[in-house]
Amino acid sequence: MLLSKLKIHLKTIIGTPSIDFVWSDEHNEKFFSYLNDHLESMTIQDKEIQLTIKQSLREHFESVGYILFKMSQTQLRMKIFPYKIEPKDSINLQAIIDIIDENGDFVQYDYNGKEDLICLQNELTHQLTHFIYKITNEEINKKELLKYAVRKAFELKPSDIVITKNNQIFIKYCDIAPREIPDSEKETIANRYNGLDEDKLKSFYKNFFLRDENKNFFYDIAVEFVDVYILEKKIDNFTYEKYVFSFIQSIIMEHLENTFDGNKEFFRGFSGYVFRIHFKEVLGHIANLILAEVSASNKHVIEFLKYYSLNIVVMDGKKYKVPEIEADNGLKWSVSSMMSIVKIYIRTEQSIAALLGKKEALQDGIKDLYIYDLSPMEYNNNLHKEIEKISQELVNATQKVNLYSDLLDISKTTEDKESIKIDLKNIKQEMQLKRDEKTQLTAKMIGKNELLRYNNTKKEIDAIIRQEKREERILEQNKESFLSIKNSLVKALTSKKVLLEEFEAQR
Repeated sequence: MLLSKLKIHLKTIIGTPSIDFVWSDEHNEKFFSYLNDHLESMTIQDKEIQLTIKQSLREHFESVGYILFKMSQTQLRMKIFPYKIEPKDSINLQAIIDIIDENGDFVQYDYNGKEDLICLQNELTHQLTHFIYKITNEEINKKELLKYAVRKAFELKPSDIVITKNNQIFIKYCDIAPREIPDSEKETIANRYNGLDEDKLKSFYKNFFLRDENKNFFYDIAVEFVDVYILEKKIDNFTYEKYVFSFIQSIIMEHLENTFDGNKEFFRGFSGYVFRIHFKEVLGHIANLILAEVSASNKHVIEFLKYYSLNIVVMDGKKYKVPEIEADNGLKWSVSSMMSIVKIYIRTEQSIAALLGKKEALQDGIKDLYIYDLSPMEYNNNLHKEIEKISQELVNATQKVNLYSDLLDISKTTEDKESIKIDLKNIKQEMQLKRDEKTQLTAKMIGKNELLRYNNTKKEIDAIIRQEKREERILEQNKESFLSIKNSLVKALTSKKVLLEEFEAQR
């Protein structure tokens, strides 16, 4: 999750990657401020965090070059170096194509019964990616090299699409081309998806988009829109009303092009298709993110929302009716009336999220104390039972020894004495084995320090669960009002001001 957030933040403060980009003190200040706000209990010097930061920077600039950077607790220094070799000129290109040619058994044509679909199965994909990321003899965009090699090996057209999903590479022969739209139809439904056939878009959506790895796709779209346009560029309401949908669709298209390879015309149409299907989801996320900024008393966002309480605005001498944040029951929300509810609800949500994160970390830690799926207490109790059983067996054996010793004293024949001595020896040997077993079991007992650690962790988890339930009750108490605000805001965010006379004529 942090990687995704960092990539969006880098895009917000840097914009489109360029080989000439220079990391300034202003970038440094914004980046570290963001890190300090979002790392919570972890620190910038943690190895895992360092790797995530490096990956976010590498992926942001991957399309233009590779980076070298050095980072301390408060400062980052970075240099971008251009790739020296184009994929078509790579000395490794033929070797990659040879790997594909030599592993034809792992190439599945007519995948899932579809004549236009090829699958390079896990085994082959693993070989290819392993080879690609071991390349050290040239400075090249390795991701683009792999795509180019696949295109060359299968003699693909520019319109065909290469997809990497679930450790497999798919090739979609794409005969989908936008049809010519007459001028008379350009503002009609015929041009809704860049002139592409909706059934083919639907097929692509089902086969390649509805996957677990895309579950945060539209949340990330919303985060990028809010971060870039609302928080960084601080667009006004008039710009928002005019361009919001084109802004969002362009973000979707860019994300799709980064996920898939090939056929920009197709993804221009497909971005419109998925936006229409997930329209309410995207705007719901945007409304949530805006309300989160309200709860944090963000002045620009508060001013942005005050627009919806203006009722009438005048532009170029004309009066316009402004959308209102109005619930289905007619209740109208203003910034002041929604503020307390939003603050309580969002902060409670954030508190629950923090509690869940802490609980998960503690639960992961307590699992390390389990032995054979048993808690230390259960494990020790089981050992106690076994030790008690052996102790009782030793008591019984001792009684037997005493009995046989008495018999030995009163026996008269040599034969009886020898027989009793053998029995005594066997009993004593068995007793020694039991004592050894008891010693071994005792040595396996979990020590007091580990038991104390387990009990303290369990108490902490139980306290978090109780706190979580209290927070959930607060959330439930404010849920109806918050959803009323959120749903009303979504309606306002999807509406535009209208000329007052037109509004009054519609009433």
